[in-house]
Amino acid sequence: MTAGSRSLSVAVVLILGLAHPLFGAEETRLIDQFGRPMEARELNGRWLLVYFGYTSCKEICPAALTAMTAVLNRLGSSADRIDPLFVTLDPSHDSPAVMRAYAAHFSPRIRALTGSPAAVADAARSFSVPWAASAQPGIIDHGTLFYLVAPDGHVMQMLHPQQPINNLVAAIRGRLSADHPP
Repeated sequence: MTAGSRSLSVAVVLILGLAHPLFGAEETRLIDQFGRPMEARELNGRWLLVYFGYTSCKEICPAALTAMTAVLNRLGSSADRIDPLFVTLDPSHDSPAVMRAYAAHFSPRIRALTGSPAAVADAARSFSVPWAASAQPGIIDHGTLFYLVAPDGHVMQMLHPQQPINNLVAAIRGRLSADHPP
């Protein structure tokens, strides 16, 4: 395992703020759109499709979450094995209520995550997501990838949301069947 894959393999542990005591404190744990802290037992044995963005993004994030929803719909029953996660990069504006309303525009399946600035920064860092405030107020420059995470916590593939939906579905379906059959 390379150092890069090792750091991505622990991404789930870091994003959830679980296995290590340093990441389990309230101020470094992400919470969902209902204000509930993320819990490892909820995701045991589950695939994750993770996207980082923010709710006031005008074009890229809505397009990515629309693509995520289309992928889940086209996967049919295979999508039942995947938990889609949307992690904000703007926790000062994206409260649980804002995240709940935003995610509802796309799919009731999407679990929208927010938290303290430290929790969000830790999560983004664990996935090596590039992001920074733009010179324009209210704009956050950020990476735009989907991270497909296997049930064992390894990031199996990074996918660009602007790929054709059929290509995204084929890549995810291939990983679901090849790496972890039902």
